[in-house]
Amino acid sequence: MPGKSCRLSALCARFNHREGLIPHCLQRNKLMTNEVSLGLIPRSLLWGVSFAGYIEYIMCKWIERRTVLRFQELRLRNWRNFGNVNFELTNRVFIIGANAAGKSNLLDVFRFLKDVTADGLQKAVNARGGIKKLRYLNARSQNYIEIFVRLIEEQEGTSVEWTYTLQFNSAGGKHENRDINIKLEKITCGSDVLEDRKYQDGDYLSNQFTYLEQPAMNTKYRALYECFRDISYVNIIPQLIRESDSFIPSASTEDFYGRNLLENISAAPKKSRATKLNVINKILKLAVPQFSNLEYTQDEKGRPHLQVKYEHFRPQGAYQREDQFSDGTLRLLGIIWAILDGTGVLLLEEPELYLYSEIVKQLPMFIANAQKSKIAKNRQVIISSHSFDLLDTDTIDLDEIMILEPGKEGTVVEKASESETARAKVEAGYTPADAVIPKVTPKGIMEGQLSLFDFGLVQR
Repeated sequence: MPGKSCRLSALCARFNHREGLIPHCLQRNKLMTNEVSLGLIPRSLLWGVSFAGYIEYIMCKWIERRTVLRFQELRLRNWRNFGNVNFELTNRVFIIGANAAGKSNLLDVFRFLKDVTADGLQKAVNARGGIKKLRYLNARSQNYIEIFVRLIEEQEGTSVEWTYTLQFNSAGGKHENRDINIKLEKITCGSDVLEDRKYQDGDYLSNQFTYLEQPAMNTKYRALYECFRDISYVNIIPQLIRESDSFIPSASTEDFYGRNLLENISAAPKKSRATKLNVINKILKLAVPQFSNLEYTQDEKGRPHLQVKYEHFRPQGAYQREDQFSDGTLRLLGIIWAILDGTGVLLLEEPELYLYSEIVKQLPMFIANAQKSKIAKNRQVIISSHSFDLLDTDTIDLDEIMILEPGKEGTVVEKASESETARAKVEAGYTPADAVIPKVTPKGIMEGQLSLFDFGLVQR
């Protein structure tokens, strides 16, 4: 039933905050993901707690560990390129648009929600250059930024709808003030309104912090908090993997570009690492000529490496480490690892870069199969691209494609299935690439004007 998960979350919140019931070490974030058993809690701490109540507590933990949240709807107001957009999301999403249409800015909405849970609203805004760089340029009287997301929490045989709304603006004043004020924050679960706070005059400090980012406040909606926290963004840069020591680490704790890929592989549990590398090994055998075997190794100083055997005229072959891999091999390896590693929402930025066209064409089907597997089951994947090859397959539905078209009133987001032209082409036997890419190609490029540009060198 719709309200069941919400009541269980509230139940867990009551148990978590009863003084003396649960040890302090179990009240941290891991409490919501680690299985709690009766043997871990001293008998003295159970005084005053009914057996039935404790069983309910264990049941709520059991259910929370089996829930999966995925985004179903996104609404934006005054966010970067987008004046006012609203669209639905599927389990696999392709965001398609020309250069500067706003593909990366759309992905950044999800990264922003992750940053709010990790570092707070103030830091998330300031890391992006402040409110002036975030706000839509043509914003008028209602110039606050609004983010609304609707999510579905899937349990065994049931589903629960969550919504999160956040409106914020600069504090303003006579002098420039970089602080951000929260205009509205609302959280619902099913028919239950868990939070509905508005701007409070005179309460300067409270207006700066979301309830979502505060562990003491978000216990009733910890599942939503964890969904945002577990969002991953990946845009593998092969040079960072090959020459990681040559680059200064980012101030961010996140590894968006693959610099710490080897460390992440090393940190994975041995059995899980072996399973994932076995999948990658089989794929690379198909994609890379003379590729024989991929192995995880450590050098004499204990540093992690990936070693590959290449077959040649000698029976024993030749071994190479990751610093000798091609750019395409490293990027494909990093993308596959990212898809297999984790269960949170995955954001992929232009995965087609460095890859051979036939590999790119098969990526959508690989992602779909991975979502059905035990390793990355039900994981939502959101992809930005302008690649013809990526969409040149009949394994993608038009419902999964979001078309970004810049206009005078900001970028418009249209689902490909809502375009009569796109539907007609697909029904006639064309691929989604034939139906969608011409729609997002700039008019001047379609007319071949770039190839006719003479740089003023041609005598007229």
